[in-house]
Amino acid sequence: MRPDDLETLTELRSATTAVLTEAIGHGATVALLDAPNQRNVGDSLIWAGELEYFRTLGLRLAYVADRRTYDAAELRRALPPDGVILIHGGGNFGDLWDGHQQHREQVARDFPDRKIVQLPQSVWFESPEKAALANAVLGGHPDFTLLVRDSESEGRAAAQLPDVRRRYCWDMALGWSAPTRASAAAPGAAPVLVIARTDHEGSSGLGDLDLADEIGAEVHVADWTSAELDTLSWRLARLVPRVAHKYRFVRGPLLRPLVNASFRWINAANIRGGIRLYRDRRYAIVDRLHAHVLAVLLDLDHVLLDNNYGKLGAVYRDYSSRFSTASYADRPQQAVELAAEALGRARAVR
Repeated sequence: MRPDDLETLTELRSATTAVLTEAIGHGATVALLDAPNQRNVGDSLIWAGELEYFRTLGLRLAYVADRRTYDAAELRRALPPDGVILIHGGGNFGDLWDGHQQHREQVARDFPDRKIVQLPQSVWFESPEKAALANAVLGGHPDFTLLVRDSESEGRAAAQLPDVRRRYCWDMALGWSAPTRASAAAPGAAPVLVIARTDHEGSSGLGDLDLADEIGAEVHVADWTSAELDTLSWRLARLVPRVAHKYRFVRGPLLRPLVNASFRWINAANIRGGIRLYRDRRYAIVDRLHAHVLAVLLDLDHVLLDNNYGKLGAVYRDYSSRFSTASYADRPQQAVELAAEALGRARAVR
């Protein structure tokens, strides 16, 4: 990573550690809920960053569960009275991803006697009624803290969740230490990688463009659900949570270490696949927040476009614009032009 970018990253990590220390403390025993258990490299990068910060704070991870393996009784047995319940960060606080929101509200109902910290999230409610419910449930909890990862989310939370305690904290994926990326393209590798979102947050239209002709270079288009990810190990690791969901004894203390480890395997497989997508690229165009973060951490020049509610732009304006490898485009054509210019400069240098 370039020296100025490394300095920025170190500063953001230090600031994040300070906020987490205030919210959680040092040396606490913790549970981590809503663990990623799907093919999404971005969630896995957040997870990996969370684990790095846990190590820095000396936290002991006693219990891990996704939404389906969550068992309130087992969590209560695993976590001492002074333990802290942590909920995985990301971009699902609100009603765009309703299952995740219902889960965190259920956890707050189940544990009115425990400290709960929602790790950094973007906040977006379309329904005033659902926002009011979240405010009542989470704001009514005696010790619930919401960490928000951008100032626009902080503003929405102030308006829609006035009773919920909140703190600003940077995206947790920036805590993950990336491996060194190959700087030169391998023979046959497309120099430009495009990560184009295909779910209901996607709005850039990247996947519909004939990018190769416009950029003047071969382009590889993919998403976090690409078959190029580490499929076999990912599928094998997911067997454990599936069995744990079906059979309660697997969620008990005897097999809990295996369940906890399975989430590490699932997310490690996702990250390996994501790194493979980025290997030997010269430029990237992305419309996923953590495709942008991964490009930053791998020191790859790239341009990002926003999602349907401005999540990427909010983080970019707040802090990720400080990285020299990142540019922002308001529309796909502008992103294509930036990619073509960057590749043209690279050819001129060679």
